[in-house]
Amino acid sequence: MTGIQVHPHDIVDEGMPQIKAYIRKLKDIRYVFPEVNTIFERNPNPVGKLPRNPVHEVVHGTGTMHAVLPPYEGSGLDQRREPSVTPDHDPLMMIKDAMQDEEFEVIPWLNILNGHFEGEALENNLVTDVYGNFIDHWLCPNAPDVIDFWEKTFVGLYERYGFTTYMIDRIRFPDWGGQEVNPKGLLTCFCPHCQQKMAKQKLDIKEVRKALETWAAQLKDKQYEIAVAFAAGNEHIQAWIKFRQRSVTGFVERLIQRVRKVNESFNIWLDLWPPAYGWMLGQDYASLTKLSPALKHFPYHKLGGGADVQGLIHFLADTPEEQERAFQAFKLFFRLPYELTYEAFKSSGFPIQFVADQNNTVREKSAPGTRIFSGIQMWNISPGNLIEAVQAGESSAADDLLYYCYGWAGDELFEAIQSYREKGTNSSWKE
Repeated sequence: MTGIQVHPHDIVDEGMPQIKAYIRKLKDIRYVFPEVNTIFERNPNPVGKLPRNPVHEVVHGTGTMHAVLPPYEGSGLDQRREPSVTPDHDPLMMIKDAMQDEEFEVIPWLNILNGHFEGEALENNLVTDVYGNFIDHWLCPNAPDVIDFWEKTFVGLYERYGFTTYMIDRIRFPDWGGQEVNPKGLLTCFCPHCQQKMAKQKLDIKEVRKALETWAAQLKDKQYEIAVAFAAGNEHIQAWIKFRQRSVTGFVERLIQRVRKVNESFNIWLDLWPPAYGWMLGQDYASLTKLSPALKHFPYHKLGGGADVQGLIHFLADTPEEQERAFQAFKLFFRLPYELTYEAFKSSGFPIQFVADQNNTVREKSAPGTRIFSGIQMWNISPGNLIEAVQAGESSAADDLLYYCYGWAGDELFEAIQSYREKGTNSSWKE
């Protein structure tokens, strides 16, 4: 059975009767994942208008909490509450009430380390880059107050809404994207807590800093091929990559242990980056999947696997020739074995085979029995290409599909999947 993700503005602006009618068109939806706290993202991203929203053409996420929770004053960390959410105007309660007697199962979707956080201890919990600068809106998995905040939040959510299964997202270090392209987000984290852990794990912090600064300088000087070889062969960079993976896995393990002490029935699913990139952001499938029964990743082939590939290439390179070299180096660094020019990528993204390749890699790297949802890009794509992605997901080692996302998808995309399902998944489908 498949799933689909919805945003708070979908629930509030469109209303649940319309949402239910549309997701029924997809024929085999069982799971609906409502976003509880937003990230800093344009909806839809990066361009376009919300096709059915009667109130807003575009919605900009501001990293706020869209649930009714008490303020955690004096606890060090909190997340800004969305001002429009009240006990009588509560999107999470709206979807819970609307689905009580339906065939759909609601699984709240939480962004853990990225958002509009605040509190007296905020700076002591922020990700810090190699140059000593804070990365705004990103909490460090090794910081002291993050799990305390999320334990309170899970308790508050359970007490008001009763949910015990959640999907957790943004469980990683920053990538280079966001409100603006900033590759320095990759060169993290060097907060005091990470440095203390690095020292305990016998990493030479001075040499790690030196290696990362050398790597960054090579990229700035447009020595793309040299930078790829340098990172692959430098023992300090490789040790730092492993450190980040241990940090994220350790954080998720501690978080699950803490919430299960409160309620042993809590069940946590993971929203991960595709394996092509996840390893660089601190996500190690082998260790993470020992902690959770299910995961979703997003091999969106048209968007380069969910990464802002074009944003990074244009940050690093100016001329078409430089951009081509940078793109070829990018593919080499992230082990993407596709014979593809940058111009072709800008036009069509990665080959459709990327979907199946990434799903098969997830299966290989994950613990036995892990339930794998293949994220399907359901916006900024043609109906024919959407069906190709669905077929690639279905023919891969993934168990299920998860559409991203309800509010960004035009009617023609719902109708394409409806037609495909009605004809049978083994039949040919033409746009």
